[in-house]
Amino acid sequence: MKAKKGFRKVDNSIIFDTSLTPEARFIYTCLACHADKKRECYPSIDTLLRETGMSKTTLYKHLKQLTDRGIVEKVQKKNGNLYGGIIYRLKDFEVS
Repeated sequence: MKAKKGFRKVDNSIIFDTSLTPEARFIYTCLACHADKKRECYPSIDTLLRETGMSKTTLYKHLKQLTDRGIVEKVQKKNGNLYGGIIYRLKDFEVS
């Protein structure tokens, strides 16, 4: 799969936050690359695994660090009574 060209907004305070693991910072960067203008994205777990090269256990562990800190919010998509994928909301920038 060919990588998307272009630039994405990434908050330097998160990238250089040494209290976050390097893996968490990389996951954040991957999510930011997928985010739209509302700072939302919905890459599948398989996509994140492929892009980060992490195991599922490692990915979930470090993604949890981002959600626990409030940097990323996970929202379950719902269509009527059916649940779909996850929407990731990056809470790093104010969206106007």
